[in-house]
Amino acid sequence: MAETKYGKYIFRDPKVQELPQRRTSEARAVGLHEDLVSEIGGFDFNFNFVSVLAPHVLADPPHKHDCDEFLFFISADPENAPDLGGEAEIALGEEWEKHTITTSAIICLPPGVQHAPIYMKK
Repeated sequence: MAETKYGKYIFRDPKVQELPQRRTSEARAVGLHEDLVSEIGGFDFNFNFVSVLAPHVLADPPHKHDCDEFLFFISADPENAPDLGGEAEIALGEEWEKHTITTSAIICLPPGVQHAPIYMKK
């Protein structure tokens, strides 16, 4: 892929580690943001985990945060962690620079970088 302005924020080869399997929760989605940890302070971030099972649009309008945001695209297949099993497209920056994600990836956005919506194509 040619160099892009925002491509440096996308880590397409996250390291996979084998961990002991433990069932600790039945939760389907987990989110943690600054408001939830305000009493303990010291955090300046925003992230959510959302299960995506079919094509659709995560329809947040283009926006930016005053804190770091981490977007995780993680395979649901523990036997083939690098394969996302789908295709997502996200626009980054006010230029709407488009990026296609087809493997597990982590997008690390510094404060002030515009992003969204996210199109889950497959």
